[in-house]
Amino acid sequence: MAADIDPNHPGVELWSPNTGGVRSFDGVLISQTMEFKSEVSAVVPVNMAVWWDGDLLRELLDKNVVSKYDWTTGECVPLAVFDGCMWNNGTKANPCLQGDIIGDWREEVLMRTADSGHLRLYVTTIPTEYRFHTFLEDPAYRSSIANQNVAYNQPTQPGFYFGPDLKGRKFRGTKVK
Repeated sequence: MAADIDPNHPGVELWSPNTGGVRSFDGVLISQTMEFKSEVSAVVPVNMAVWWDGDLLRELLDKNVVSKYDWTTGECVPLAVFDGCMWNNGTKANPCLQGDIIGDWREEVLMRTADSGHLRLYVTTIPTEYRFHTFLEDPAYRSSIANQNVAYNQPTQPGFYFGPDLKGRKFRGTKVK
């Protein structure tokens, strides 16, 4: 998994069952917390990432839970639980779809109900001070959404860097405060 979850290190962080913990982009171990309870359950999940809470860091989506990585403790704190929903692909534990569908740059999560009778679209209710164009304007991002349904499920990725390192800089014509 690669996602920007820690503002103390530039760029994305990386982790897997084989990394010994969360590592900075240049490979430095920044948190040894990586307890794997089973191939589909970890203290820091490795399944999907989602822009959810309105800051410029990514949150983690695992099964039916969106959580925030706490870089001070090395653990994740649940932000949203999609009760009554199930994930797909057993070991991957991913949603039906995840991405910036509605268009405010943050991502929505489409889940199936436990009985597979309905689809539910979850949208964050957390306010944000940031205003950006929808990620759907980016061809690489659109392709990554499509790939979730026709290839190996992975979190969406834009064709540009997006994270807290943008503060104080111009991003797509807008100064990030």
